[in-house]
Amino acid sequence: MQQASTYSRTLGFAARGLARARPSAAAALPASIFAATAMLLAMQFIGMVAYDESPWKLLRMVAALARGPGVLQPDDEFEFVAVATGFILFYAIATLYGLALACILTDSPRRHASLIGIAFGLALYAANFHGFTALFPWFAEYRTIDTALAHVVFGLLLARAYSAFRGD
Repeated sequence: MQQASTYSRTLGFAARGLARARPSAAAALPASIFAATAMLLAMQFIGMVAYDESPWKLLRMVAALARGPGVLQPDDEFEFVAVATGFILFYAIATLYGLALACILTDSPRRHASLIGIAFGLALYAANFHGFTALFPWFAEYRTIDTALAHVVFGLLLARAYSAFRGD
């Protein structure tokens, strides 16, 4: 009897017939694109309506991650390379965040996905706008409640979409 008890403790999930799930990149990719698109549209709309910003400002700020701060000015002019770089980087970073959240959600019950997504969005906001601004100070002006809420919505949509695309 002692041997069987030790056996089931050492195998953990497998001994109880529960195999560890694996994250699905096939579900994380469309979930990331969906959530990133919603977030980008919301941030662009808020920026243009509430702050009278150029629609190119945010994308130029993202492009500056790769091309340096020289691409930031003038923020109201369309420059194809800057905007395209901003789009590519925005979606690439969102995809990395989607893959990270997929790893977190893999062994979590589906009923917790929304809460985990909200917490993930808040953590991203804190890291992006209170951590990475040490390296990229031009993002400090986006430390606003609407940006925090956009990140919360991103995390929520990402978690829900990942669960839906995965078929949980």
